[in-house]
Amino acid sequence: MHKRYFTFTLILTLHLTCPAQNIYNKELLDTLHEIGATNTISAYFAKFYYNAIQQTNQYAVSKPENVKRFIFGFESSFGHIFCAAHRNYMAHQHITLSWQDYYRCDTLNEIQYQFMGMNAHINGDMHKGLIEKYSYDTLKKYKRELISFQKALNVFFDSIYITTYKYKWLRKLHHLSFGMDKWLGRRMVLHWRKRQINLALLYYRNPAHYERRLNSVQRIMRRWDERAIRFFK
Repeated sequence: MHKRYFTFTLILTLHLTCPAQNIYNKELLDTLHEIGATNTISAYFAKFYYNAIQQTNQYAVSKPENVKRFIFGFESSFGHIFCAAHRNYMAHQHITLSWQDYYRCDTLNEIQYQFMGMNAHINGDMHKGLIEKYSYDTLKKYKRELISFQKALNVFFDSIYITTYKYKWLRKLHHLSFGMDKWLGRRMVLHWRKRQINLALLYYRNPAHYERRLNSVQRIMRRWDERAIRFFK
């Protein structure tokens, strides 16, 4: 009797104190996993992005509930822009400017597609994900949180950095820069993200200025794509 009572109490205690593990944005992760398993050029960025979201989730899960809701809401809005580009590519429909360079050529290597996907996703789409989901006041309130999860992205960036050693030109750059290229890469991604956050805020504050700034950022994005095609071989 005592043994059965103890077992029941133990099970009940574990049930109450150990909640089930949540999988945040499971629909988006499942979609990215499906795209990553396809034999298309979309798979290169889908696998890359899947791992980045897992890093972000790991960072966000320990945050207060309101911050968690904000990050996961943005993540969902942001992520589906890439999924829509993939669907349009597969259906031979119009692809937004951000993703046109990525889908223009099917003979590039993995690091080129990963870089161009990251370029399109951040420099092209990040501010769209923000303004489609949140108001000006909400973006101002959580701006610091958006910037702070760069720490999680740095961990992911470092893991990708190691894989670039198999590319001759990038391996040479690693040695010539004495490893400084990793630090510069981190700073580059942070700069891109900050610029997109400010662009989203500008959309609400000054629409005319936003349009001019958007055109400038899009030109920068296209130049980065050209560099990736030329140098990341």
